[in-house]
Amino acid sequence: MLTRQATDEGTTYDFLLLAMVFILLVFGSIMVMSAGSFIAAEKFNNDNYFISSQLKNAFIALAAFIAGMTLNYKIYNSKILMYSGMAVTVLALAYLLISNHGESIKGAKRWIFGFQPSEIAKNMIVFYFAYSLDKYRDVLDKFLKGYVFHLVILCAIVGMVFLQPAFSTSMMIFAIGYSMFYVAGMKLKHLLSSMLLLIPVIIAVAIMQPYRMDRIKTFFEPDNDISGKGWQVEQSLIGFGNGGIDGVGLGESRQKEFYLPEPHNDFIFSIIGDELGIIGTALLVLCYIVIMLRGFRIASRAPDYYGFILASGITLTILIYSVFNMCITLGLVPPTGLPLPLVSYGGTSLIMTMFSMGVLLNISYKSKTDAS
Repeated sequence: MLTRQATDEGTTYDFLLLAMVFILLVFGSIMVMSAGSFIAAEKFNNDNYFISSQLKNAFIALAAFIAGMTLNYKIYNSKILMYSGMAVTVLALAYLLISNHGESIKGAKRWIFGFQPSEIAKNMIVFYFAYSLDKYRDVLDKFLKGYVFHLVILCAIVGMVFLQPAFSTSMMIFAIGYSMFYVAGMKLKHLLSSMLLLIPVIIAVAIMQPYRMDRIKTFFEPDNDISGKGWQVEQSLIGFGNGGIDGVGLGESRQKEFYLPEPHNDFIFSIIGDELGIIGTALLVLCYIVIMLRGFRIASRAPDYYGFILASGITLTILIYSVFNMCITLGLVPPTGLPLPLVSYGGTSLIMTMFSMGVLLNISYKSKTDAS
C-alpha cells in the first residue's frame, strides 16, 4: 500500500504535471495529423479529416480539463453525484446491449451519439470507488462487507463492457479497480486468493470466442501467419525497426499506408517509433514516467483519504493504459485495441482523460507540495 502523508496546507498546482499534460496533448495532435493523413485521404478524400476532428475534441477536452482543475475535487465525494453517475453509466451500457441503435465497428457496438460509454465507465469506476472506498474504509479489511461488496460492483460494470464486446477495455477496467482495492488497503490475502479463482475464469472467457483464441495463438507464433492475424504485430515491429535511433522523419512513415490498422489510434506508438525513432519513443515514455511519479506524489500528499484514493486511481489509469498500449505495439502481449492516453485519436477518451488530469491537478492544488 502506498504511504499517505495527509496535510491541509498549501495552494500550489503541480506545474511539472501540468506541463507534461500539455506536451502530450500537443504532441498527440501532431502525431494524429501525421499518422492519420494517408488513411484520411484514402477513406474520406480529406487528409485533414482526423486532425480536424481531433482538434475539435481537444478544445472540448481543454474545457473539461479546466473544469476539473478549478472545481474542488471534494464535490465528487457525494452519494447523490456518484450514484447518479453510476446509474447513467449502467443505463448507457445497457442501452448499447439491448437497443438497435448505436454505432457499430467490427461487430462491436460501442458508441452512442459519438460517445463511448465504456470510456465513461472506465473513469466512473475510479471516481465511484474513490467515494465508496472512503465511505467504507473502516470495513475494507472485512471479506464480505469490504472486498466482496466492491468486487461485485466492479464485475457488474466489467461484465457489461465485455458484452459489447470489448474484452480488452473490460480487462483494463478490472485491472484499474483491482489496483485501487490494493492501494486502499484491502487485505492482500483476499485479493490474491480471489485472483487465483478469477484467473481461470478470465482465461476461459478469453478463449471462448475463436478470434480471441487466434490472437493468443498469433502472439506466441506470429511468424506462422504473417499474412493474416500476425500481420499487425509484424508491421508494428517493422515500424520500430525502420525508425532506428532518430527515425525516418515526421510524416515519412510508410507503415501508416494501410500496413498498420488504426495507425492514428491503437498503433500510434509504432508510428512514433518509425518517424521519431528510439529518441522520440524514449522521450514519450519519459513523459509518462513523470506523470506517474507526480501522480503518486500528489496522492501521497493528498489532504484526505478520499483525495489519496482518487489521485491514485487516476494515475493508475494512465499507467495501466500506456503500458499495455506500448506492450501491444511491441508484441509483448496479444494484440487488441487500446488507445495511448492523451496521444491516440479519439474524442471520449481524450475528454475524460483530460478531465481526470484536471482533477488530479486540483488535488495537488489542495495539497502541500515541497519545492521540486
